[in-house]
Amino acid sequence: MGMQRNIHLFGVYKVFTKRVFLPLTTIYASQAAGLSIAQIGLIASLASGVSLFFESATGYWADVHGRKKSAQIGSLLACLGTFMYIVGQNFTGILSASVVIAIGYSFLSGAMEALVHDSLVVLKRERDYAKIASRAQSLSLVANAVFIATVPLLYPIDKRLPFVAGVIAYLVLFSLASLLTEPSVQHDPLTKEKNFRAAVRRIITRRTLPFFVCAGFIYAVITGITDVFNLGFIELGLEPQHMGIVFSVASLVGAVVGLFVHHLKRLSFQQYATLDVMVNATMFVSFGLLRSLPLAIGAFVLNMSLWRYQKIMYQHYVLEFYGNKRYKATLLSLISNFGLFHEIWLAIAFSSLAQQIGILQGLSYGLGMMMLFLPVFLLSIRLFVTNARASSLSSNQ
Repeated sequence: MGMQRNIHLFGVYKVFTKRVFLPLTTIYASQAAGLSIAQIGLIASLASGVSLFFESATGYWADVHGRKKSAQIGSLLACLGTFMYIVGQNFTGILSASVVIAIGYSFLSGAMEALVHDSLVVLKRERDYAKIASRAQSLSLVANAVFIATVPLLYPIDKRLPFVAGVIAYLVLFSLASLLTEPSVQHDPLTKEKNFRAAVRRIITRRTLPFFVCAGFIYAVITGITDVFNLGFIELGLEPQHMGIVFSVASLVGAVVGLFVHHLKRLSFQQYATLDVMVNATMFVSFGLLRSLPLAIGAFVLNMSLWRYQKIMYQHYVLEFYGNKRYKATLLSLISNFGLFHEIWLAIAFSSLAQQIGILQGLSYGLGMMMLFLPVFLLSIRLFVTNARASSLSSNQ
Protein backbone atom coordinates (compact mmCIF):
# COMPACT_ATOMS: atom_id res chain seq x y z
CA MET A 1 0.00 0.00 0.00
CA GLY A 2 2.76 2.41 0.96
CA MET A 3 4.79 1.64 -2.18
CA GLN A 4 1.81 2.30 -4.44
CA ARG A 5 1.12 5.56 -2.61
CA ASN A 6 4.73 6.65 -3.19
CA ILE A 7 4.24 6.15 -6.93
CA HIS A 8 0.86 7.92 -6.96
CA LEU A 9 2.29 10.89 -5.05
CA PHE A 10 5.24 11.22 -7.43
CA GLY A 11 3.48 13.47 -9.95
CA VAL A 12 1.89 15.78 -7.35
CA TYR A 13 5.18 15.94 -5.46
CA LYS A 14 7.03 17.06 -8.58
CA VAL A 15 4.53 19.91 -9.15
CA PHE A 16 5.76 21.59 -5.99
CA THR A 17 9.47 20.96 -6.53
CA LYS A 18 9.33 23.42 -9.42
CA ARG A 19 10.07 27.04 -8.66
CA VAL A 20 6.86 28.90 -9.50
CA PHE A 21 8.86 32.15 -9.45
CA LEU A 22 11.60 30.81 -11.76
CA PRO A 23 10.99 33.15 -14.74
CA LEU A 24 11.39 36.20 -12.48
CA THR A 25 14.44 35.54 -10.31
CA THR A 26 16.92 37.27 -12.63
CA ILE A 27 14.53 40.10 -13.42
CA TYR A 28 13.70 40.53 -9.71
CA ALA A 29 17.39 40.65 -8.83
CA SER A 30 17.97 43.24 -11.54
CA GLN A 31 14.90 45.46 -11.09
CA ALA A 32 13.97 45.12 -7.40
CA ALA A 33 17.45 44.70 -5.94
CA GLY A 34 19.34 46.73 -8.58
CA LEU A 35 21.99 44.07 -9.23
CA SER A 36 24.24 44.14 -12.30
CA ILE A 37 24.74 41.25 -14.72
CA ALA A 38 28.13 40.58 -13.12
CA GLN A 39 26.59 40.43 -9.61
CA ILE A 40 23.83 38.10 -10.81
CA GLY A 41 26.44 35.85 -12.40
CA LEU A 42 28.49 35.89 -9.19
CA ILE A 43 25.46 34.89 -7.10
CA ALA A 44 24.61 32.08 -9.52
CA SER A 45 28.15 30.74 -9.37
CA LEU A 46 28.32 31.00 -5.55
CA ALA A 47 24.99 29.18 -5.20
CA SER A 48 26.28 26.49 -7.54
CA GLY A 49 29.43 26.25 -5.43
CA VAL A 50 27.37 25.70 -2.28
CA SER A 51 25.32 23.03 -4.06
CA LEU A 52 28.56 21.46 -5.28
CA PHE A 53 29.68 21.12 -1.66
CA PHE A 54 26.38 19.69 -0.39
CA GLU A 55 24.89 17.74 -3.33
CA SER A 56 26.53 14.33 -3.06
CA ALA A 57 26.93 14.44 0.72
CA THR A 58 23.18 14.98 1.10
CA GLY A 59 22.57 12.12 -1.35
CA TYR A 60 24.63 9.83 0.87
CA TRP A 61 22.78 11.21 3.92
CA ALA A 62 19.49 10.28 2.24
CA ASP A 63 20.74 6.73 1.52
CA VAL A 64 21.78 6.26 5.14
CA HIS A 65 19.10 8.17 7.08
CA GLY A 66 16.13 8.00 4.73
CA ARG A 67 14.99 9.59 1.48
CA LYS A 68 11.73 10.76 3.13
CA LYS A 69 13.62 12.73 5.79
CA SER A 70 15.85 14.22 3.11
CA ALA A 71 12.80 15.42 1.14
CA GLN A 72 11.29 16.98 4.26
CA ILE A 73 14.47 18.87 5.14
CA GLY A 74 14.92 20.02 1.55
CA SER A 75 11.40 21.42 1.28
CA LEU A 76 11.72 23.39 4.53
CA LEU A 77 15.06 24.89 3.48
CA ALA A 78 13.66 25.85 0.06
CA CYS A 79 10.76 27.52 1.85
CA LEU A 80 13.14 29.50 4.08
CA GLY A 81 15.29 30.56 1.12
CA THR A 82 12.26 31.78 -0.82
CA PHE A 83 11.15 33.83 2.19
CA MET A 84 14.57 35.50 2.12
CA TYR A 85 13.83 36.81 -1.37
CA ILE A 86 10.85 38.63 0.13
CA VAL A 87 12.70 40.32 2.99
CA GLY A 88 16.10 40.87 1.31
CA GLN A 89 15.91 43.14 -1.73
CA ASN A 90 19.66 43.70 -1.95
CA PHE A 91 22.82 41.82 -2.89
CA THR A 92 23.13 40.14 0.53
CA GLY A 93 19.46 39.13 0.59
CA ILE A 94 19.45 37.68 -2.92
CA LEU A 95 22.74 35.87 -2.24
CA SER A 96 21.44 34.40 1.06
CA ALA A 97 18.18 33.31 -0.57
CA SER A 98 20.02 31.62 -3.45
CA VAL A 99 22.41 29.79 -1.11
CA VAL A 100 19.70 28.45 1.23
CA ILE A 101 17.54 27.30 -1.70
CA ALA A 102 20.62 25.61 -3.19
CA ILE A 103 21.15 23.65 0.04
CA GLY A 104 17.47 22.76 0.11
CA TYR A 105 17.55 21.40 -3.42
CA SER A 106 20.66 19.39 -2.55
CA PHE A 107 18.55 17.47 -0.03
CA LEU A 108 15.74 17.12 -2.58
CA SER A 109 18.02 15.99 -5.41
CA GLY A 110 17.81 12.28 -6.10
CA ALA A 111 15.94 11.47 -2.89
CA MET A 112 12.45 11.04 -4.33
CA GLU A 113 13.76 9.33 -7.46
CA ALA A 114 15.72 6.80 -5.39
CA LEU A 115 12.69 6.26 -3.12
CA VAL A 116 10.40 5.63 -6.11
CA HIS A 117 12.90 3.28 -7.77
CA ASP A 118 13.21 1.27 -4.55
CA SER A 119 9.40 1.24 -4.32
CA LEU A 120 9.35 -0.29 -7.81
CA VAL A 121 12.01 -2.82 -6.76
CA VAL A 122 9.73 -3.91 -3.90
CA LEU A 123 6.86 -4.21 -6.40
CA LYS A 124 9.19 -5.98 -8.90
CA ARG A 125 8.47 -3.29 -11.51
CA GLU A 126 11.83 -1.50 -11.69
CA ARG A 127 11.87 -1.57 -15.51
CA ASP A 128 8.85 0.75 -15.44
CA TYR A 129 10.89 3.56 -13.89
CA ALA A 130 11.28 5.68 -17.07
CA LYS A 131 7.59 5.35 -17.90
CA ILE A 132 6.35 6.14 -14.38
CA ALA A 133 8.80 9.00 -13.87
CA SER A 134 7.99 10.62 -17.23
CA ARG A 135 4.23 10.25 -16.68
CA ALA A 136 4.61 11.82 -13.22
CA GLN A 137 6.58 14.66 -14.76
CA SER A 138 3.92 15.10 -17.44
CA LEU A 139 1.15 15.31 -14.85
CA SER A 140 3.11 17.83 -12.81
CA LEU A 141 3.76 20.03 -15.84
CA VAL A 142 0.04 20.52 -16.51
CA ALA A 143 -0.43 21.96 -13.03
CA ASN A 144 2.90 23.78 -13.21
CA ALA A 145 1.84 25.45 -16.48
CA VAL A 146 -1.03 27.13 -14.62
CA PHE A 147 1.26 28.28 -11.81
CA ILE A 148 4.07 29.48 -14.07
CA ALA A 149 1.62 31.50 -16.19
CA THR A 150 -0.34 33.07 -13.34
CA VAL A 151 2.29 33.64 -10.65
CA PRO A 152 4.35 36.14 -12.75
CA LEU A 153 1.16 38.16 -13.24
CA LEU A 154 1.49 39.06 -9.55
CA TYR A 155 4.81 40.78 -10.29
CA PRO A 156 3.36 44.14 -11.50
CA ILE A 157 1.15 44.29 -8.36
CA ASP A 158 4.05 43.72 -5.97
CA LYS A 159 7.42 42.30 -6.99
CA ARG A 160 7.49 40.15 -3.84
CA LEU A 161 4.16 38.35 -4.38
CA PRO A 162 5.53 35.60 -6.70
CA PHE A 163 7.90 34.61 -3.90
CA VAL A 164 5.03 34.52 -1.38
CA ALA A 165 3.42 31.97 -3.71
CA GLY A 166 6.74 30.08 -3.68
CA VAL A 167 6.73 29.88 0.14
CA ILE A 168 3.23 28.38 0.07
CA ALA A 169 4.26 25.86 -2.62
CA TYR A 170 7.21 24.60 -0.55
CA LEU A 171 5.00 24.19 2.54
CA VAL A 172 2.72 21.97 0.45
CA LEU A 173 5.82 20.05 -0.71
CA PHE A 174 6.78 19.39 2.92
CA SER A 175 3.28 18.03 3.60
CA LEU A 176 3.54 15.68 0.60
CA ALA A 177 7.00 14.47 1.68
CA SER A 178 5.53 13.63 5.09
CA LEU A 179 3.06 11.23 3.42
CA LEU A 180 5.81 9.10 1.83
CA THR A 181 6.73 5.59 3.01
CA GLU A 182 10.35 4.50 3.12
CA PRO A 183 10.77 1.23 1.11
CA SER A 184 12.38 -1.69 2.92
CA VAL A 185 14.90 -2.98 0.38
CA GLN A 186 17.46 -5.53 1.58
CA HIS A 187 21.01 -4.99 0.36
CA ASP A 188 24.12 -7.13 0.58
CA PRO A 189 25.78 -6.16 3.91
CA LEU A 190 29.18 -6.41 2.18
CA THR A 191 28.27 -3.38 0.02
CA LYS A 192 27.73 -1.16 3.06
CA GLU A 193 30.42 1.50 3.30
CA LYS A 194 31.42 3.07 6.60
CA ASN A 195 31.61 6.64 5.31
CA PHE A 196 30.72 8.94 2.44
CA ARG A 197 34.18 8.93 0.85
CA ALA A 198 34.23 5.13 0.67
CA ALA A 199 30.79 5.11 -0.98
CA VAL A 200 31.96 7.66 -3.57
CA ARG A 201 35.11 5.66 -4.33
CA ARG A 202 32.92 2.61 -4.97
CA ILE A 203 30.98 4.59 -7.63
CA ILE A 204 33.60 6.85 -9.22
CA THR A 205 36.56 5.02 -10.73
CA ARG A 206 39.10 5.83 -13.41
CA ARG A 207 36.77 4.40 -16.06
CA THR A 208 33.57 6.05 -14.85
CA LEU A 209 34.98 9.52 -14.07
CA PRO A 210 34.85 10.80 -17.70
CA PHE A 211 31.14 9.94 -17.86
CA PHE A 212 30.34 11.77 -14.62
CA VAL A 213 32.22 14.84 -15.89
CA CYS A 214 30.40 14.78 -19.25
CA ALA A 215 26.97 13.94 -17.86
CA GLY A 216 27.37 16.81 -15.42
CA PHE A 217 28.15 19.15 -18.32
CA ILE A 218 25.04 18.21 -20.30
CA TYR A 219 22.95 18.68 -17.14
CA ALA A 220 24.40 22.17 -16.68
CA VAL A 221 24.90 23.58 -20.15
CA ILE A 222 21.49 25.29 -20.29
CA THR A 223 20.71 25.72 -16.58
CA GLY A 224 24.13 27.27 -15.94
CA ILE A 225 23.40 29.96 -18.52
CA THR A 226 19.69 30.43 -17.70
CA ASP A 227 20.16 33.95 -16.38
CA VAL A 228 21.89 35.04 -19.60
CA PHE A 229 19.18 33.38 -21.73
CA ASN A 230 16.48 35.18 -19.71
CA LEU A 231 18.22 38.50 -20.31
CA GLY A 232 18.58 37.45 -23.95
CA PHE A 233 14.79 37.30 -24.21
CA ILE A 234 14.59 40.89 -22.98
CA GLU A 235 17.32 41.86 -25.46
CA LEU A 236 15.26 40.33 -28.28
CA GLY A 237 12.22 42.39 -27.23
CA LEU A 238 10.16 40.14 -24.92
CA GLU A 239 8.33 42.01 -22.13
CA PRO A 240 9.17 40.73 -18.58
CA GLN A 241 5.51 40.07 -17.72
CA HIS A 242 5.24 37.76 -20.74
CA MET A 243 8.07 35.51 -19.56
CA GLY A 244 5.61 33.46 -17.54
CA ILE A 245 3.53 32.76 -20.65
CA VAL A 246 6.60 31.40 -22.47
CA PHE A 247 7.44 29.16 -19.50
CA SER A 248 3.80 28.07 -19.29
CA VAL A 249 3.69 27.07 -22.96
CA ALA A 250 6.90 25.10 -22.43
CA SER A 251 5.27 23.29 -19.50
CA LEU A 252 2.16 22.43 -21.51
CA VAL A 253 4.18 21.16 -24.45
CA GLY A 254 6.35 19.27 -21.98
CA ALA A 255 3.25 17.65 -20.46
CA VAL A 256 2.31 16.26 -23.88
CA VAL A 257 5.90 15.16 -24.53
CA GLY A 258 5.86 13.30 -21.23
CA LEU A 259 3.21 10.91 -22.50
CA PHE A 260 5.60 9.63 -25.16
CA VAL A 261 9.14 10.49 -24.03
CA HIS A 262 9.71 7.12 -22.35
CA HIS A 263 9.73 5.60 -25.85
CA LEU A 264 13.10 7.29 -26.33
CA LYS A 265 14.56 4.50 -24.19
CA ARG A 266 14.45 2.44 -27.39
CA LEU A 267 17.44 4.52 -28.46
CA SER A 268 20.84 3.36 -27.36
CA PHE A 269 22.56 5.39 -24.64
CA GLN A 270 24.82 7.07 -27.21
CA GLN A 271 21.96 7.80 -29.60
CA TYR A 272 19.96 9.53 -26.87
CA ALA A 273 23.01 11.53 -25.79
CA THR A 274 23.55 12.73 -29.38
CA LEU A 275 19.92 13.85 -29.62
CA ASP A 276 20.21 15.66 -26.29
CA VAL A 277 23.33 17.59 -27.34
CA MET A 278 21.75 18.63 -30.65
CA VAL A 279 18.60 19.89 -28.93
CA ASN A 280 20.70 21.95 -26.49
CA ALA A 281 22.63 23.43 -29.41
CA THR A 282 19.44 24.98 -30.85
CA MET A 283 19.42 27.49 -27.99
CA PHE A 284 22.81 28.91 -28.98
CA VAL A 285 21.85 28.97 -32.65
CA SER A 286 18.56 30.83 -32.12
CA PHE A 287 19.85 33.35 -29.56
CA GLY A 288 23.47 33.81 -30.59
CA LEU A 289 23.49 33.34 -34.37
CA LEU A 290 19.98 33.93 -35.75
CA ARG A 291 18.90 36.40 -33.03
CA SER A 292 15.23 35.87 -33.70
CA LEU A 293 12.67 36.14 -30.88
CA PRO A 294 10.20 33.62 -32.44
CA LEU A 295 13.01 31.10 -33.05
CA ALA A 296 14.43 31.73 -29.56
CA ILE A 297 11.01 31.07 -28.04
CA GLY A 298 10.68 27.93 -30.17
CA ALA A 299 14.11 26.65 -29.14
CA PHE A 300 13.35 27.45 -25.50
CA VAL A 301 10.01 25.60 -25.58
CA LEU A 302 11.70 22.59 -27.23
CA ASN A 303 14.55 22.56 -24.73
CA MET A 304 12.38 23.10 -21.67
CA SER A 305 9.96 20.40 -22.83
CA LEU A 306 12.72 17.80 -23.17
CA TRP A 307 14.83 19.16 -20.29
CA ARG A 308 12.04 18.19 -17.90
CA TYR A 309 12.77 14.55 -18.77
CA GLN A 310 16.51 14.79 -19.33
CA LYS A 311 17.47 13.54 -15.87
CA ILE A 312 14.80 10.84 -16.02
CA MET A 313 16.27 9.47 -19.23
CA TYR A 314 19.86 9.53 -17.98
CA GLN A 315 18.69 7.96 -14.72
CA HIS A 316 17.01 5.23 -16.79
CA TYR A 317 20.22 4.39 -18.64
CA VAL A 318 22.39 4.59 -15.51
CA LEU A 319 20.01 2.52 -13.37
CA GLU A 320 19.90 -0.15 -16.07
CA PHE A 321 23.47 -0.91 -15.04
CA TYR A 322 23.48 0.24 -11.40
CA GLY A 323 19.84 -0.25 -10.32
CA ASN A 324 20.71 -2.97 -7.82
CA LYS A 325 23.22 -0.82 -5.95
CA ARG A 326 22.73 0.36 -2.37
CA TYR A 327 23.75 3.98 -2.88
CA LYS A 328 21.27 5.08 -5.55
CA ALA A 329 20.66 8.58 -4.19
CA THR A 330 24.43 9.03 -3.87
CA LEU A 331 24.93 7.88 -7.47
CA LEU A 332 22.24 10.18 -8.87
CA SER A 333 23.43 13.06 -6.72
CA LEU A 334 27.02 12.61 -7.91
CA ILE A 335 25.95 13.23 -11.52
CA SER A 336 24.10 16.36 -10.37
CA ASN A 337 27.16 17.34 -8.36
CA PHE A 338 29.33 17.36 -11.46
CA GLY A 339 26.58 19.39 -13.12
CA LEU A 340 26.88 22.00 -10.39
CA PHE A 341 30.63 22.20 -10.93
CA HIS A 342 29.99 23.00 -14.58
CA GLU A 343 27.28 25.51 -13.66
CA ILE A 344 29.86 27.56 -11.77
CA TRP A 345 32.25 28.09 -14.65
CA LEU A 346 29.47 28.33 -17.24
CA ALA A 347 27.72 31.06 -15.24
CA ILE A 348 30.99 32.97 -14.83
CA ALA A 349 32.12 32.49 -18.43
CA PHE A 350 28.88 33.46 -20.16
CA SER A 351 27.97 36.31 -17.81
CA SER A 352 31.49 37.69 -18.36
CA LEU A 353 31.09 37.31 -22.13
CA ALA A 354 27.72 39.07 -21.93
CA GLN A 355 29.28 41.89 -19.95
CA GLN A 356 32.24 42.27 -22.33
CA ILE A 357 30.83 41.69 -25.82
CA GLY A 358 27.04 41.66 -25.36
CA ILE A 359 24.45 39.07 -24.36
CA LEU A 360 23.60 37.67 -27.79
CA GLN A 361 27.16 37.75 -29.13
CA GLY A 362 28.35 35.92 -26.02
CA LEU A 363 25.75 33.18 -26.50
CA SER A 364 26.98 32.55 -30.04
CA TYR A 365 30.14 30.93 -28.61
CA GLY A 366 28.03 28.11 -27.18
CA LEU A 367 27.53 26.35 -30.49
CA GLY A 368 31.23 25.61 -31.01
CA MET A 369 31.43 24.45 -27.40
CA MET A 370 28.65 21.90 -27.99
CA MET A 371 30.18 20.52 -31.17
CA LEU A 372 33.52 19.95 -29.45
CA PHE A 373 31.80 18.30 -26.49
CA LEU A 374 29.74 15.68 -28.37
CA PRO A 375 32.52 13.21 -29.38
CA VAL A 376 34.02 13.35 -25.89
CA PHE A 377 30.61 12.61 -24.35
CA LEU A 378 30.04 9.61 -26.61
CA LEU A 379 33.45 8.15 -25.72
CA SER A 380 32.74 8.60 -21.99
CA ILE A 381 29.45 6.68 -22.32
CA ARG A 382 31.24 3.84 -24.08
CA LEU A 383 33.76 3.58 -21.22
CA PHE A 384 30.99 3.80 -18.60
CA VAL A 385 28.91 1.01 -20.16
CA THR A 386 31.95 -1.22 -20.67
CA ASN A 387 32.96 -0.78 -17.04
CA ALA A 388 29.42 -1.48 -15.78
CA ARG A 389 29.20 -4.71 -17.77
CA ALA A 390 32.63 -5.83 -16.60
CA SER A 391 31.70 -5.11 -12.96
CA SER A 392 28.43 -7.01 -13.31
CA LEU A 393 30.28 -9.97 -14.83
CA SER A 394 32.87 -10.11 -12.05
CA SER A 395 30.23 -9.84 -9.30
CA ASN A 396 28.32 -12.79 -10.77
CA GLN A 397 31.36 -15.04 -10.89
